[in-house]
Amino acid sequence: MRKALIFLTLVACLLSPSAAPGQDPARSRLLDVLPADGLDGKSVLVFHDQAALNAHYYLADETVLGLDKTTEAVFARYRTGPGEALLLVVSYASDEKARLVYEKFGADFFPTGFDRKSVRTLERLETGDYAAAVRAGAFLIVVLEAPDRKSCDELVRRVEERALASR
Repeated sequence: MRKALIFLTLVACLLSPSAAPGQDPARSRLLDVLPADGLDGKSVLVFHDQAALNAHYYLADETVLGLDKTTEAVFARYRTGPGEALLLVVSYASDEKARLVYEKFGADFFPTGFDRKSVRTLERLETGDYAAAVRAGAFLIVVLEAPDRKSCDELVRRVEERALASR
């Protein structure tokens, strides 16, 4: 566990620049929302645009996540008991921006039963995998794929707890 935390700190230092004066300090804390348990540290990717995400995980042609120079995102793979889960966390400039993107993304990504008023959704996908999305303040947290409902729910809840604590 200690080695994982040290590794995460090193990754954060290498991939995420320190907040400059006048910059939103949440941007430099984005990697802090990643739980160390199960994290594949080599998979961590910090980015600002859809093309960078699509190079690692194809999500969409358009900017469905509203990624731009005011956002920061991280993609990571997690080992779970039954397999692997893919996590995406995006930090927006405001809670309102995160809400708007969550509503648009949720309606596009989750084919059945997405409720715009709920800050959390979890569904089984056509592939048999599970996916979840949570809006936590200015963060959008998405488990893109998880092998089972339990690991999907546990990962999204752990990240949500860390995101809310970092505010």
